[in-house]
Amino acid sequence: MKKLNTTILAGALAAALLPGSAAAQQSRDLGAARAFEVILASSTQDLAPTRTYEDGIKRLRKTDEEFTNEQAAVKFNAAGTRAAVVAMWTGPLNEGTAMEAQPVERMQCALTILETFQEADGSVAVRKPADASYSKFITDNDGNEYRNCNKPEVMLVNGGQQFAVEFNYQPNGTNDTRRYMKVFNWDGTVVPVLKNAQGQTQKQIQVMAKNNDDCSMHQSGAGQGGTPYFDAGGITRYANWDGCNGNGRDDGWFRATEINCTGGAIASACTITRLFDLSLATREERSRGRCTVGGADKSFAVCTWTEGNTQPQREGVWMAAVDLNTGGQTGPEANNRLLWKERLSHRQTLEVNGEEREYYSMRMQHGRLLAKQADGTLAPGAEILVQFTGNRGANNNDKKGGRSDIFNLGVINATREGYTYTMPMTTINMGTSPMLLGLDGTHISMTESVFGKGDTLIPGFTQLQGSQTGGLQQDADIRTIGYDPATKTILNLGQHNAAASYDRHMYSNYLGNNPGNQGRNFAGADIVKNPFYGVNGNQVQFLTAYALTGKAPMHESSAIKPSLYLSLFPIAFSADAPDPQGGYNDNVPGDEAPDDPAPEEPDPLTPSDGFASGGCSTGAGNGGGLLFGLGLALAFIRRRKAQ
Repeated sequence: MKKLNTTILAGALAAALLPGSAAAQQSRDLGAARAFEVILASSTQDLAPTRTYEDGIKRLRKTDEEFTNEQAAVKFNAAGTRAAVVAMWTGPLNEGTAMEAQPVERMQCALTILETFQEADGSVAVRKPADASYSKFITDNDGNEYRNCNKPEVMLVNGGQQFAVEFNYQPNGTNDTRRYMKVFNWDGTVVPVLKNAQGQTQKQIQVMAKNNDDCSMHQSGAGQGGTPYFDAGGITRYANWDGCNGNGRDDGWFRATEINCTGGAIASACTITRLFDLSLATREERSRGRCTVGGADKSFAVCTWTEGNTQPQREGVWMAAVDLNTGGQTGPEANNRLLWKERLSHRQTLEVNGEEREYYSMRMQHGRLLAKQADGTLAPGAEILVQFTGNRGANNNDKKGGRSDIFNLGVINATREGYTYTMPMTTINMGTSPMLLGLDGTHISMTESVFGKGDTLIPGFTQLQGSQTGGLQQDADIRTIGYDPATKTILNLGQHNAAASYDRHMYSNYLGNNPGNQGRNFAGADIVKNPFYGVNGNQVQFLTAYALTGKAPMHESSAIKPSLYLSLFPIAFSADAPDPQGGYNDNVPGDEAPDDPAPEEPDPLTPSDGFASGGCSTGAGNGGGLLFGLGLALAFIRRRKAQ
């Protein structure tokens, strides 16, 4: 019987002051995240309703269909030179300029194109390029309950020469939300001719709809913008998850979509076709699924999700494989495409403070293990890192959810025939080496990653956590978890400051369609190959980019809505780089020790240095030797003075 002590250590989040222009915070520590303002919320227009309380303070008021700035997504081109950042937006764009624009029908999706450049000190920054120097609204929908452009995602198409934006929209007079797609060139212009599978030209193409269900929802973080399973000759095919919740089938679906573009770098036309779909989750409530492809065999996709018609869900976490071969069944309900489907976990019983308690397995997430290729790029492999929580609680007495006390992690090798565990499911926040303390497991965003130096990189993932009560500016928290394929162990690589605010709940919950009852924010993420690696002393190979919406530090008034930021977080470095800062040392045991300097050249495997019990691995071994080889600021760390 596993035992859990309910004492939780909350991670401290440092407040970073972001300037009011598209410039980074003044931090140049190798490994530290830098944040850039993309769109600043208006302080004079589009103000949220507030209420004055007895203490004289004006606080945000719950208001149906007010909406806010939220649900950001980001995708970089393959060269890492340009990024497309999209978000739901309710206020003015380009305020105070000749290009100021307001959203029609209260809320639409806004697009901002950014380019990377190198500053004088060699660090990477972003700015708006000359050919796309203004943000723009890319939808003008008239939706029921103002559901005009929700949960946008960005995906590369046509070899990365264009990008597609998917979004949810419920047309007026209908009873279901549907998912649509538009395609853009990298100057921010929409491809002039968009056609559906029947050859009809439309301003946006419907890619998913189910009668009397709202489509669609999926995993936060890397989301739908993963690797296509086919991309050649102008044709791109994606495997996506669509959670369609409502009063119809109420299922979670796999969907395959094809985008066929002509015209090269400046596309003249794209045809968008929904190839097939099939139901995987028959009990949909908040499945938050994801489908990915990887490895040499791209003839099948693997999907994971949480199942159950209750809140919280009580039917466990699941995995399935879907056939992608071109000769297979097409159209809706392509059930012959299902290769296999299994429930990975249903319930867990733990002893908590001397009492046995039952936990439901839920909040399933997954990412592919990435590997550096000969050409210097990253590619997803066949192995999949899966993570889910153990949740206890229910929606009783108008109280949402419950609590996630357990973090489970495993590595799975999936094939067309089935799956095996490369690393068995492990509870990583208990035992002698607990990880992720202070991460609550509720609205977190998972993204696959790599860590290390030179060509010695290990795969892993990051988890991003924002503020649940984001009425004031609070920087997001990034957790870095590595996986050592040689020893099949998990490595805790630290807690980091994203340098930008992320309100994951407050404004979206108070100003949405069901104020105070439903509504959550999402964050987008992408892995970026640094185009300036090795130039002017730059020692960062890869970065993770996070698109975040949260309160600006100068916006103390509750009436001012969240702003849009892009955070660039270095994850892999040159072989000769010094030990990275930015939080890579934070979770090393002994940080709380008094001022007693360690020897000049400490042995990283010595228990007195904290590696024997120190939260750097689970299972056999302590991971110290591997981390020493990676140089992730662990081998030569000195104990910090007590604060």
